[in-house]
Amino acid sequence: MVRVVPLTDEEKMSIVSGLRSSVPATKLVTLRKLQEIAEVRPEAILYLDTYDKVTLNEIITLLNQIIEYDPDEILRREAMITLEKVKKALGTKFSTFVPLCNSCKSPIDLGWTYCTNCGAEIKNMTFEEEVERCPNCNNYISDSWKYCAHCGAKLKEEEEEVLRCPNCKRPVQPEWIVCPYCGYRLKRKP
Repeated sequence: MVRVVPLTDEEKMSIVSGLRSSVPATKLVTLRKLQEIAEVRPEAILYLDTYDKVTLNEIITLLNQIIEYDPDEILRREAMITLEKVKKALGTKFSTFVPLCNSCKSPIDLGWTYCTNCGAEIKNMTFEEEVERCPNCNNYISDSWKYCAHCGAKLKEEEEEVLRCPNCKRPVQPEWIVCPYCGYRLKRKP
């Protein structure tokens, strides 16, 4: 059994701010740090993919920006190497499509109703790649969703029985007392 040591909030902020830095040395150190994490602790990258897609998408977007726009050849090369190592850590889960807000170009999550950066409504946006919409509420949905995050409509048949909140229909853990998504009390305190 692999013990997952997720990235701390400080590590995540350090990586994002390092990739955004205008100082080439800071970017280089951050790229190498991210490479090391992807090689030594790939489960931390997978954990990001599962529990913090926004940060992962932001990191991938910043890596792509460095690859495309940075004038420093060394940084572009290191960013390409880093992106490949992140892809390898993510394995088959890696997706190059990162939805960006049409207004401010910041990474967004399809489960959101509004962009957290500028407040633009996501339902009215268009994306470079074809993104499915929920047949019930017409909001954008992700391929991996079994239920719509917006209206709760069933999108796919489930392979196995998953415990769900009776209120919002999202998956919950058996030990949870309160649903973290909608606040519904799942069971009484022991």
